[in-house]
Amino acid sequence: MRYLTASLLNINEAQLTINVLEKLAYLSREDWAIQLIVVDNGSRDDQIRELSDWFSANRDYFADTLLVTAYRNLGANGGRNVALRLASNNRILVLDNDVILPDDPGWLNALWQRMEHDPQIGIVGPMLVFADNPDIVQGAGIGLTDRGRVAYLNRADPVDSVTPTQVEVVASPAACWLIRREAQQSVGLFSGEYYPMQYWDVEFCVRLVLAGWKILCDRSVRIKHIENVTTRNLKDHPYARVSVRHGMQFRKKWVNVLPKIATITEDEIYWGPIPRR
Repeated sequence: MRYLTASLLNINEAQLTINVLEKLAYLSREDWAIQLIVVDNGSRDDQIRELSDWFSANRDYFADTLLVTAYRNLGANGGRNVALRLASNNRILVLDNDVILPDDPGWLNALWQRMEHDPQIGIVGPMLVFADNPDIVQGAGIGLTDRGRVAYLNRADPVDSVTPTQVEVVASPAACWLIRREAQQSVGLFSGEYYPMQYWDVEFCVRLVLAGWKILCDRSVRIKHIENVTTRNLKDHPYARVSVRHGMQFRKKWVNVLPKIATITEDEIYWGPIPRR
């Protein structure tokens, strides 16, 4: 039996969240004992009822279930910190609610085995592909320039052009992380500086790397990701504006460290149309 804490956030996307939970419930039949934690970041009452009804009907599939309802949006960082505080296992699966998990649990077995193989791995993540174009890479890890600019590695490349190996990276998109609890505890919680989104995950990875932990992207594991489902709907926090502001904060804070951990050049950054034109 393998013991795992799985955590997700929800804000007014109950059905999308439930789609992920259904796949996690299936894992109980595959020798997984899962503590399930969902933090609702201030959803409407009808959305909370929908989640609560699902929990009531499916709690027997899990070792433990916790549905935490916040009266306001705690942000991606704040909501995930609630889950970290409540986690009871040494492995924590962090998921966005807009990932589409495979029916076969082999994806999780692979991530688990990578972490078991090397005690210095703090996070292992998959290669993300576009949900509506799964033959195109969304991100195979994250690269940083010496000025702190962020790039999703291999973004917009054909999946078949990426060698399906395990690669050490400076950061990984937080849509799907398997975290070693010991590593997380060594650096603390996610920073509250980056409310409600953007760069909290990159900074967390940087702190892990500086503390001697490894971040791994297993490019043999492919997970579909819709991308920005929650963030694009936060009217009080325009995505582009928050991204720019938090990027500036991140660069200012880590200006002396970035040249030492940079892994890419400016020319390797691509945030253009998908697929490439």
